[in-house]
Amino acid sequence: MPCSDVTELIQVTLDSDERFVDYFFSKRTCGQGVGAGNLLLEQFCGRTVDEILAMDAERFLSEHPVEDELEEFLGLKHFFAIQSVLEVLTGKEPGGKDDPCAAAEIAYEDGRLVIEGQIAVDLVTEKIKACGNCSKCGRSKKAKVVFG
Repeated sequence: MPCSDVTELIQVTLDSDERFVDYFFSKRTCGQGVGAGNLLLEQFCGRTVDEILAMDAERFLSEHPVEDELEEFLGLKHFFAIQSVLEVLTGKEPGGKDDPCAAAEIAYEDGRLVIEGQIAVDLVTEKIKACGNCSKCGRSKKAKVVFG
């Protein structure tokens, strides 16, 4: 695949009660994790799909504050990617090739639901930029680290 391909892949696993069990977020070209491939596992493990989708960026950052801009950027990137794949699962987003998350596969096996999708990095980055530049939450508006 060409080096200019910045598509990322996400795989989310839910239990039979639609509670978050596991996930892995990686680069499509090399398979390496985006930062830590499951950076937010501890924060989301056991939460329901509805709880995760109801959370906004302000609440996420207040529950999981970090001082480092790179950590904040990666945390938001994972957060929005997880939400995107769950929005496709629940029908809130269509999951087409031009959407933030293009559905790749949904499978149910051994009491677990596994959802795989391709994340459009530029669309997720736009969400992060918007999160850092809006005036709703009252957080100090420092410039966000944005990687091309």
